[in-house]
Amino acid sequence: MDWGLPDPEPRPGKFDFSAIASRIKLITSTGGTPVVTLSAAPDWMKNGTSPNDAPTPDHYQDFATLAAKIAQSFPQVKYFVVWNELKGFWDKAAKDWNIQGYTAMYNDVYMAIKRVRPDAQVGGPYVSTPPHAKAKAGTRPYTPHGAWGYLDSRDLTAIQYWLAHKAGADFIAVDGRDYPRTGPITDALTATEKYVAVDRWLRRQTRLPIWWMESHIQPFNSGWSESQAAAIRIAALVQLASSGARVAMQWQPQQGGGRLSDEGLWTETDSPGGGKPTVLAKILPRVLLALCPPVSVVAGQSPGVLVARGRGGTIATNTTARSAIAKVSGISVPLGPGQVRVTYSRHPCS
Repeated sequence: MDWGLPDPEPRPGKFDFSAIASRIKLITSTGGTPVVTLSAAPDWMKNGTSPNDAPTPDHYQDFATLAAKIAQSFPQVKYFVVWNELKGFWDKAAKDWNIQGYTAMYNDVYMAIKRVRPDAQVGGPYVSTPPHAKAKAGTRPYTPHGAWGYLDSRDLTAIQYWLAHKAGADFIAVDGRDYPRTGPITDALTATEKYVAVDRWLRRQTRLPIWWMESHIQPFNSGWSESQAAAIRIAALVQLASSGARVAMQWQPQQGGGRLSDEGLWTETDSPGGGKPTVLAKILPRVLLALCPPVSVVAGQSPGVLVARGRGGTIATNTTARSAIAKVSGISVPLGPGQVRVTYSRHPCS
C-alpha cells in the first residue's frame, strides 16, 4: 500500500484486496511473475500515517496476520518480500538500524505465511546498500570499497544480524544504486562493480539466492543518451549475473515521470502515443536469451566496454558515448556509442 495501492485493511479485520487482485491479474495476464512486497502498514498499526512508518511492536503480529491473509488469498503468488528498505526502523538515538525490531517483525510474518502457505517463498531484509564517496565514520577496514565508493558497515551489520536471527528465509533481498547521492565519482561501468562487490560479500555470508529488489544506475542530469542508458543497464545486469545474483528487478518500468531517472521499458502512458517500447525494452529480450548461468566477464576490454559469456551466448556492451572495440573470442568487434551486440550459442536460454 501507499505506492499506488490503497489500504488492504483499513480497520482491524476488515479486508479489501480488490486493488491487489487487479494488479496481480494484470501481471499474470501479460505472462509476468507476481511478487508481493509486504509494505507499508495500515495506519492503525503504527504511530503515524506515512508509508515510512513501521508497525509498532504490539502490532507486529497484526501485520503478520494481514500478510498471511494476503498470501492465502492469492495462491498464484509464490514470492513475498517482507518490508522495504527498513523504512521506520532507523534508530535516531543510536544512529543505526533497529534491525532487532525488523527481524522480530519479519519472523512473525515468515511464520504466519508458512503456516497457511508452506509453498510460499519468503525473503528479506530488503536492506539498502548505497555507495558513499568517502568511508563513513566507524566503518570497518574490511568493508567492501573500490573506485565505485564505500559501503556503510551499518548496512552490512544489519544483514548479518538478520541472517543470524531469522526464523527462516527462501532468499535474501537487497537494494542499491550505483552512485553516491553526491553524484558520480567514477565512470558508469566502474560504478556497476559495486553490485559485484555486494554479491561477493553476500555470498560469503549465505547461500540463499540473492534478489536485487532495486538496482538504480542513472544519476540525475547524467547527459546519457537513451542508447547509452540502456547499455549501462545491460552492463549492470551482466555484473549481477556474473557475481551470483538470481534476480534483478527494475524499480521504475515506465520511462520518466518519477523521482528516478533510470531508463524504463515503455514510454509514459499518460502522454499521447505513449506505452511504446523503449530502447532498453527492444534490447532486453535478446540479452536475456544469452544471459543464463554460468556467466563470466571477459577481461582485457577497452575502457567502458564489457564483454560476457553466458550459457546462451556472448554479450558485448559499449557503455560510453563514443565508438569502441570489443574483443570477442580473439576477434575485434566494433561497437557504436551505447551499442549492445548479442551473439547466441547453439542453445540460447529459453
